[in-house]
Amino acid sequence: MSLAVLLAAPALAAPYVGVDFVPFGRADQAWVAEEQLSGTLVGEADGLLVPPLTAWGGFVGKQHALLFGLAVARVTTASGSEGALTVRHVGALRPSADYRRYLEVRRPGEAAPYLQVGGYGVIPSARIVGEAFTKAEQADADADARADRARIGAYGGRAGGGVEVWWQNGLTVGARYLLVVHRHAAVVDDAVTTSVMVRGEAAFVLGFVL
Repeated sequence: MSLAVLLAAPALAAPYVGVDFVPFGRADQAWVAEEQLSGTLVGEADGLLVPPLTAWGGFVGKQHALLFGLAVARVTTASGSEGALTVRHVGALRPSADYRRYLEVRRPGEAAPYLQVGGYGVIPSARIVGEAFTKAEQADADADARADRARIGAYGGRAGGGVEVWWQNGLTVGARYLLVVHRHAAVVDDAVTTSVMVRGEAAFVLGFVL
């Protein structure tokens, strides 16, 4: 499909919103047990940025859909006394976009299989500021903030398919399975190690055509 058709799709389709539910499983428990969390609480796999239930919105036509998501997580902590306050914040912004191609024309009451492809990025934010820091201490704090940003920042792509049933009142129910390729970084003793993880993601999908 050409870029021009994709850009024109919203004008030819109906607004479409919904949620995906990805159950918590043994893989998530193993990830925590192996201490693979980012240490910031706002990384991709930490649970705040991408909880089991996520929302999305976009446009859907007879055989095409454009879906977008936006997740935000931020934690700010302040410690110390007046005149010697230290403030630390970590945050992440996660935009995503997916294109869905239905293999058949969508009809009320019938199951509609589809293929889906998409991607996302995790934009990091981190800063540590101390009112009583010396220049050297602030430089160390800036280095710690850079390490936090390296752990938070990530991007990935996904592809797969699913099936949904659409009713005349606008309700849709379905399930989908995507293969996700995720790239992130880990910082240990000032050494940055990048990793690429490939995993499958199954989800229950509930949507509303407005």
